[in-house]
Amino acid sequence: MKQSSDTEIDGLLSEQAAGWFVRLVANDLSARERREYLAWLKASSRNVEALLDIYRYHGYGRKAKLHMRVSPEGEPGENVIPFGPRGMTVVHKQTRQLKRRRARQMKVAAAIAGILVTIVAGWTLKATYFDKRIATGPGQWDRAMLSDGSVLRIGPNTRLRWSFDQNQRTIVLSEGEAVFEVAKDPSRPFIVTTHVGDVRAVGTEFGVSLMNASTAVVTVAHGKVAVSKHGDDRVTTIKRAAVAELIEDQQIVLSDGNAQPVKQVDASRELQWATGYYEFRGETVREAIEQFNRRNRLKVVMSDPAIGAIAMPFTTVKLDDPETFVLMLAARPDVQVAYESANVIRLLPE
Repeated sequence: MKQSSDTEIDGLLSEQAAGWFVRLVANDLSARERREYLAWLKASSRNVEALLDIYRYHGYGRKAKLHMRVSPEGEPGENVIPFGPRGMTVVHKQTRQLKRRRARQMKVAAAIAGILVTIVAGWTLKATYFDKRIATGPGQWDRAMLSDGSVLRIGPNTRLRWSFDQNQRTIVLSEGEAVFEVAKDPSRPFIVTTHVGDVRAVGTEFGVSLMNASTAVVTVAHGKVAVSKHGDDRVTTIKRAAVAELIEDQQIVLSDGNAQPVKQVDASRELQWATGYYEFRGETVREAIEQFNRRNRLKVVMSDPAIGAIAMPFTTVKLDDPETFVLMLAARPDVQVAYESANVIRLLPE
């Protein structure tokens, strides 16, 4: 009976040690929990032995330091665990020790297996539900490859999500901008839907930018797309005509009220923002500021409209670095710079 009781106690200690082991490896113990952990260690040398067994079993070996650190306000000596002379705390026979160790290892293996199942399930849940959306903040660019092989290049301040089924591939762009390199699949049209309009493609490359709450710009780099006003279902129905069909180097601006005529553009230049860089070729300062302010937390404002009319020199800049752009302008004799706050730089006439 005593042997059975010891086995049960060892099993319980192994479960407790496995729980502490997982928390220690994850390093997520609060100051209060760390004190509880130390108290558990100090309660019995068998607790220490159980935890060391887990460290050794999982290959930590000499790295097993039992994570003795506590918060600075802890009492001196509270993380000291007294040990008796070697051999004094072990009173069981070798055979009973072997059985206890095997039982403990079985408990540990079961606990770790449960943890691995939880981790795998968590990753599956993440891939199924949470990884089907992307959000970027100011000054952040992102890139993603979807399950069909399509590639997304996402700009700052962007929110999008996607869902694929056997009939079509749908991207919902609720904010920001992205370039879509669509993997060809004639049986499943690729639909980008916004609150202003929708874009349908099969295999092509195009960009969609939401300039504000009521305006969207669609630019085609390769292939052909069909553009429709939001809510008329023309884009998702192949047999019906769209508001416009765009081919390479064409662009259209959609708004809540209407769609502007299709125009010819240099698509590689229009979509250059997706690289994080922009080559200015004589645009005005006002146009340059718009490029930066749309994508960064740090805003550039002008005290005099005359500054906005200044022509930019031919130069390439990083779109996430408005400060360098401002310092370049400050080198002019007719412009000075004032830092109003951590997020605002003002351009003033000299």
